[in-house]
Amino acid sequence: MNFPRIASLKTASQLEQRLADLGIRLPIDRESSGPRHVLGKPLDFGRRTIGNRFAILPMEGWDGTQDGAPTDLTRRRWRHFGESGAKLIWGGEAFAVRQDGRANPNQLLIDARRRDDIKALRDLVVNAHSRAFGNADDLLIGIQLTHSGRYANPNEHNRPEPRIVYRHPLLDARCSVELGEQAVLSDDQLDELIGVFVDAAVVAEQAGFDFVDIKHCHGYL
Repeated sequence: MNFPRIASLKTASQLEQRLADLGIRLPIDRESSGPRHVLGKPLDFGRRTIGNRFAILPMEGWDGTQDGAPTDLTRRRWRHFGESGAKLIWGGEAFAVRQDGRANPNQLLIDARRRDDIKALRDLVVNAHSRAFGNADDLLIGIQLTHSGRYANPNEHNRPEPRIVYRHPLLDARCSVELGEQAVLSDDQLDELIGVFVDAAVVAEQAGFDFVDIKHCHGYL
């Protein structure tokens, strides 16, 4: 059976044909842009209205400082988030909640020491969006919190330092390092980590973010 990549389907007709080949009934909209397109329509979310259905997903740029603060490259990217026209900034970036949970030595960290830096990133988005589109009243801006667990590389790019909750023959093998018992978090350490996530969420709220997204950690820890 042939399994073409989705990216290879360049037209609406090609996508419709692929759906037909699979026996899937899925109507699609042939208009891809404009205010009348489905992605350009507002979306009610609780008591808020998000101005359209376009979203910036939380993919970290790994361009922070060694101690987890934003750089000019980080700030440029967040300014572009605001200028993009997307009304849902779904995290924008995955922030590590503490040093041993960083996936990369240049991943951003979120804690009380960095509250002002994180608030400044949010303000960049809002101000850039207001300049480009007149106002930012229909923006919804969140922040994603994460701990990379098995895939942590907090100090050097080529030195994995995994932290795990349990041993797993398949997941352990993917870490590409020998996991000693020191990598396994105790129950007390796991309780402490939960508290760190809560503290990070408080910092995000204080920095003005509308919601917190906890990155799915099953398989990470």
